Amino acid sequence: MDDSHGQAPPPEGPVDGASPRPGDYSAPGLSRDEGAPAETQGETAAAASPTPGHESPALSLEPVAEHVFQPGPMPGQPAGDPPPAPPPITPFKAKRSGGRGRIFLGSVAAGIIGALLALLVLPAAFGVNPYDLVRGKVKINQSGKTQGTTVTPTSPRQGVSDVTGVARAVTPSVVNIDVRTAPQSTPFSPGQSEQGVGSGVIYTASGYIITNNHVVANAQEITVNLASGEELKARKVGADPENDIAVVKVDKSGLPTIEVGNSDDLVVGELVVAVGSPLGFEQTVTAGIISALHRATGASSQSGQTSLLTDLIQTDASINPGNSGGALCDGRARLVGINGVIATRSGGSQGIGFAIPVNTAKSVADALIAGRPVSHAYLGVQGQSISESIASKYSLPLSEGAYVTRVVPGSPADKAGIKAGDIIVGVDGKPVKTIDDVIAGVRAHAVNDKVAITYYSGTSKKKATATLQEKPTTVPNQ
Repeated sequence: MDDSHGQAPPPEGPVDGASPRPGDYSAPGLSRDEGAPAETQGETAAAASPTPGHESPALSLEPVAEHVFQPGPMPGQPAGDPPPAPPPITPFKAKRSGGRGRIFLGSVAAGIIGALLALLVLPAAFGVNPYDLVRGKVKINQSGKTQGTTVTPTSPRQGVSDVTGVARAVTPSVVNIDVRTAPQSTPFSPGQSEQGVGSGVIYTASGYIITNNHVVANAQEITVNLASGEELKARKVGADPENDIAVVKVDKSGLPTIEVGNSDDLVVGELVVAVGSPLGFEQTVTAGIISALHRATGASSQSGQTSLLTDLIQTDASINPGNSGGALCDGRARLVGINGVIATRSGGSQGIGFAIPVNTAKSVADALIAGRPVSHAYLGVQGQSISESIASKYSLPLSEGAYVTRVVPGSPADKAGIKAGDIIVGVDGKPVKTIDDVIAGVRAHAVNDKVAITYYSGTSKKKATATLQEKPTTVPNQ
């Protein structure tokens, strides 16, 4: 570390003596007893002139003492006689300077009066109280007009730009969830119970809490820790693995609920705030933006099974293990998503996290709380994604799309005429590149909706319309 950091730089002048002060004749080139010769004064002035960018100290030069002239004797006058008296001097009548002084004072007074008039008249012309203007109480609002209160311009979508307000409003409604799972026994080991941690969002004041299915999937014991520090036992009400949403219940009323927003109104680039318990650190707040919408990605459960999650919100707000089930809020502190998945190579946050839209989470939670089955639209096909290598190996006419490996008898796809070996390339006019696109397209609809399917049968391109049905509980895929 440089020890000179923070110290003033050394002076640029001579270092072997004190700097000259104004009027100090001990400075080099000046002497109290003798001055510089007349022919060298120009050189002295040139040497003393400041260099560009440097300001030389002002020199105050005092007047040199006058020499008294003693006249000698006049011609014809004896030496020693006193000199003749000087001729009488007519007193000179000094010119009075009061006229200029009056003009100067009048100009100053006129300037002050003009400034006061401007201070009073101009604000009044814009509808502003001059007294408020002087006190600094007037601000500019979004419309450009002045008013007597402070207004902070913000984006109508983004809401506040200061995350502290969102954190203050949201954190009381986010809980930490500790889970103890049942022992997983094997023929070689009796197995031991495991502990996990996740997050949850208080949905109702009566104690219903939304979280992820994978947080409480194998839970034998659930403990909820409120933001106040109170610890409560909870029970699982129900879960929907397909949307990775679950609801747990604590026996306590009067809980602080979170305000629910509308995930259909979200836009890319909008401010979002994530709150949860990453790695067990409760009430952690992180902020970012919405990076993308309508994402689809696979998620692995504790049992090793992979399920596809669709229509996800992608965000760069830091999300880590333990954030699952926590809140993703917009700039107005409204819940817009339930954090659930991260894309990572290291196991930690890499700026790619996903949340389940709150409209989906709310629909699932309402059904689970009411004891109704969660509805899922169903097409009735199973398949795999096509790649260039697969297309080359099996001589397929396309290098991308969803290859149908099986059609469930009696399903909407079967009734629409789709057969095994066909290649689906579009759902409702949107291109299909993988089997995941087919699943996402179907899940975007409700039961009894009609869906347009574009597909290839051999080399022939065809179109069909399928009426979606309720998904049977025994069918794992679309």
